[in-house]
Amino acid sequence: MNLSTYPRANFEHVRKLISEGKYEEALKNLKSIQKKGDLEEKKLINCQILKSEIYNKTGKYEKALNLAEEALEKCKDPDDCLAILDATNETAYSYWRLGKLEEAKKILDKNKQIIKKLKGQKIGSVIQREARTYRIKGVLYHTEGNFEEAEKYYRKSLSLWEKIGDKQEISSIFNNLGVLNRSKGELHKALGYYQKSLFLYKEFGNIDDIATSLNNIGNIFRYQGELDEALSYYKQSLDSWEEIGNSQFVSLAFYNIGEVYQQKGKFDTAIRYFKQSLSLREEIGNKQDIAMTLFYLISASLDSNNTKSAQRYLDRLRYIESSKKNSFVSQLRKIAEATLLKTSPRMKHRVEAQELLQKVLEEEIVDHSLTVIALIGLSELLLDELKISGDQEIFTLLQAMVSSLFDIAKHQDSHNLLAKTYWLQSQIALVDLDLEKARELLNKAQEIAERKGLRKLAISISSDHDSLLNQLSEWENLINKKVGLKERIELAQLGGLVVKLIKNGNSGATEIINEEPVLLIVLSENGTPLYTKNYVEGSQFDGVLIGGFLAAIIKFSQETFASEGSIERIKHQEYTLLVKAKKPFLFSYVIKGQTYSAMQKLEALTRIIGTSTSIWEDLLRAIKTSKPISVASRNMIDELAKMVFPSKA
Repeated sequence: MNLSTYPRANFEHVRKLISEGKYEEALKNLKSIQKKGDLEEKKLINCQILKSEIYNKTGKYEKALNLAEEALEKCKDPDDCLAILDATNETAYSYWRLGKLEEAKKILDKNKQIIKKLKGQKIGSVIQREARTYRIKGVLYHTEGNFEEAEKYYRKSLSLWEKIGDKQEISSIFNNLGVLNRSKGELHKALGYYQKSLFLYKEFGNIDDIATSLNNIGNIFRYQGELDEALSYYKQSLDSWEEIGNSQFVSLAFYNIGEVYQQKGKFDTAIRYFKQSLSLREEIGNKQDIAMTLFYLISASLDSNNTKSAQRYLDRLRYIESSKKNSFVSQLRKIAEATLLKTSPRMKHRVEAQELLQKVLEEEIVDHSLTVIALIGLSELLLDELKISGDQEIFTLLQAMVSSLFDIAKHQDSHNLLAKTYWLQSQIALVDLDLEKARELLNKAQEIAERKGLRKLAISISSDHDSLLNQLSEWENLINKKVGLKERIELAQLGGLVVKLIKNGNSGATEIINEEPVLLIVLSENGTPLYTKNYVEGSQFDGVLIGGFLAAIIKFSQETFASEGSIERIKHQEYTLLVKAKKPFLFSYVIKGQTYSAMQKLEALTRIIGTSTSIWEDLLRAIKTSKPISVASRNMIDELAKMVFPSKA
């Protein structure tokens, strides 16, 4: 088999233009080549494949698919192996973009057989096709939610591109790995991959690829709740995609911008962007993309109390469902219909909504995000019923719904969903009057949100924890009085949290409010004070109160010593005591106000002291000798405290 007969030379300039994102110019060059009229069949096939690639990159997937399939039909010669690999890859990519995953998988099987035959020849051009095939397989598994298989194929593709030394393709795989990690909630990792990808893309100056990275960085900010930052990146990517005429990605930018405005509560603006996205997506013809945009138009219309518009969009979604069998679209329609029905005050409609959501949960999972939406929607309906009836059986069903959410979060390795599920479980535990478990789950939720860069979510969870601390006496009274479920649900405000999760937003405060510092103490494990800094002067703050703080911290350390690495909160009168264990010491910061900012500062101070050999060794010496720490160490801690903590105004 003579692979060198696959023609390339006449198309080198076209490939260069494609790599630079100059798609219109590339198409003009291909037309010029075809006008010569004396092209042999192999070169005509190559023209079709290159056109297909350009159309795939510019969102014209039906055109791309037709050209690639036609090229495949023409590849009859055994020497056409490379052309078959190219045409198959473009066909599979078109199928994926058109939402036809099964067709994409089947067509890729052809490549598997050909690559296996050519494997022994170790020709660079074969390795390139193999790498592209692996990348598309990764994308297909990613779309299905099989993150483990997706990463495996992305890594295989990356290894081959690194072997060849193709930086542009390496940057594309970095982008894929960024999207994958974002899906898993690993936002720091995702951002790292996006930044690597953007750096390499800028080296080649491909506007299309640069816009993709900007859009994806915008996604990170949106998931973190930094909506203004997200909007800035989305609008930059939109400008670039409009410049090169990539309608698929222009529609994506409109869609993403619409989501941001919906989260910001600017529903009319959101609807305007969703409509622009819908118009382009209907031209492209991807049923899933059209269905998703209609779904968000229904949601935004309901947010703006326009049920008539929501009903019209639902009718269009029904038409999409009827025009072609698609499990994803079918489940999306059921969820959208249920969302509209549950706005009705009539019990009959709410029962219908519950039945529709239950159907989605009983069907095979086609997309985990739909299952999550259905679970949260059903939880909201159960909560509404529970508020009226106070039925323990319904509460048990609600617990099962939240447990299913937890299972999906663990299966998907989605840290965003896991943090939110722990948060929801904490409120369930609160209603169940298990205060210790509620606080433990809130700590887990905040720790995940902090570790994974979900700052806005972490602030909201921390605010919720502060509220619980302030309500502890009320909850203890409820326990003593043995009140019913309805009263407990009302105090926990569980319904409000579920509604926020449905809208993918955060509950409670999302802005950092600085605390009022009161006292900073470093103690030994047995409660001996080694360092104390008082932020309150005069008669406002006396030895009796300090003694009360110390007693609370010592009692806490003896009964439930904090696991190293976590920060615990103790309520004492109107003050909150933050306690962090770093054996053999306890670091405590006493404040008034919200705890989120204070926790960050205590964490920072503890970390700095832990890495300062001289201070650490002097603290250890003070424990062993029962003598005060040195003046030098005290002054150093004073300086660190001044740097980390605010002075009282």
